[in-house]
Formats: sequence, C-alpha cells, structure tokens
Amino acid sequence: MQALTVVANLMIVNLLTLICCIPIFTIGAALSGMHYILLKIARKEEGYIVKSYFHGFKENFVQATVEWLIYLVFFAILGFELFLIRQNPGVFPGWLGVVIAAALLIVFIFFQWVFPLQMRFINKIRTTMKNSVLMSLANFPRAILMALVWGIPAVLILVGSWRVFPIVFLFGLSFPGWLMAKIYSPVFKRFEPEEEPVAPDEDFSLEGFQETQQAIHDTASASANPDITAHEDTAEDNVDGNDKA
Repeated sequence: MQALTVVANLMIVNLLTLICCIPIFTIGAALSGMHYILLKIARKEEGYIVKSYFHGFKENFVQATVEWLIYLVFFAILGFELFLIRQNPGVFPGWLGVVIAAALLIVFIFFQWVFPLQMRFINKIRTTMKNSVLMSLANFPRAILMALVWGIPAVLILVGSWRVFPIVFLFGLSFPGWLMAKIYSPVFKRFEPEEEPVAPDEDFSLEGFQETQQAIHDTASASANPDITAHEDTAEDNVDGNDKA
C-alpha cells in the first residue's frame, strides 16, 4: 500500500508539473514546486500533495522564473551553436562540436541543482546559482548520477518507442525527480538544523523556546560552508541562506 501511494503521488506530481510548464516561462517555478513535494515524499514527510505542490510553486515563483530564464538563454545559445555545427560539418571542425556538447552537459549538471536549492534554502538568485556550481563540484559523483537519472525517460522512449509514451507522460518528470531527491537529500541534511526533542514532562516556556531558536541559529551559522546556513522549519513549507523547510 505504501508503494502504491508513492506511485499515485508521483503520477499526480507529474501531471501538475506538466500543466504548470505549459506557459514555458513558468518551468522554473513548476520544477521548484515539483522538487518541494518530491523531497517530502522521499523523506516520507508528505501531506497534501496538491496543496504542498502549489505552495512550493508560489513561494519560489519569482526567483525560480528568473533562474530558469537565465539558464534558458545558456541552453538556447549552446543548443543553436551545436545545431549549426552539425548542419555544417565541412565548415566547422569536428572537435568544436564535442566542446559545445561538453559545455551543454556541464551547464545541465549545474542546472539540475538550482531548483532543489531554490525550494529548500532562502537565498538571492546569484547565491543560489553560485551554490548550484559549488554543490555540483563538491558532490560530483552524485551530480553525475543525477544527470544519468534524467536520461531514464529518453532511454525508455528510444527502446520502447510510442508504446512507453503513457509511462513517460505520467512519470517522466516526477520519477527521475524523486530519485534525485533521494540522492541530494543527504547532502541537504548537512546544512539543515538538527531538531532537539523535548521530553514529554518538560515544562514549556517562551524564554526556553527563544533560547532554543537562538542555539539552532548559532549552530547553523557555524556551518562548514560560509555560504550555506539554514533556519528552522516554519508552519508552511531555501547553500548560503536559510532552510526553507
């Protein structure tokens, strides 16, 4: 039953993401909303799927849209250059196509960290994009594995042709995103504050609560990476910044 619940939730998230990607310029916010709920599913913390998805979508809309448009420019330029090289093999040297393709792959590897970071930690756009590069370099094996995960839908289409289209349509974004969440979740946990359990018979006071909050903030500020700090979970569900739990 738990497995069926995960499958149903992934299907719902995938359909929501596809619908929210239709205007094109909203793809960044759609991916932020997707990673927002998929991280919860990966950690078995999910609640209301649709409500949580749109909370992540709306909360990250402005910054995620700007980040997406910036990367879209990079993808468009590199993609167009690669197209020209492939269409004019006698004009451009062969090694140039390899260089452009490698640059496109590197940009994609950086790109895949942007929206998980955006939805989980509070940062400026420049900092989020810088941290996506740092995360990729500091966790290079994970970054490569995440890039390979995104190739699953393409492999299915190449192997199964149109017969696997319903599967790709229902899980082509959410299933790779869910696997990604399982890969980057341990990395994010290093920058998230640890919750201190309160004994059942311990008296609660506002002063003690404030002291706990300050201790959590001080601990997060002393993180190994000066560009990544986090703050405690809020009532609603962002590595230089605060935890947007």
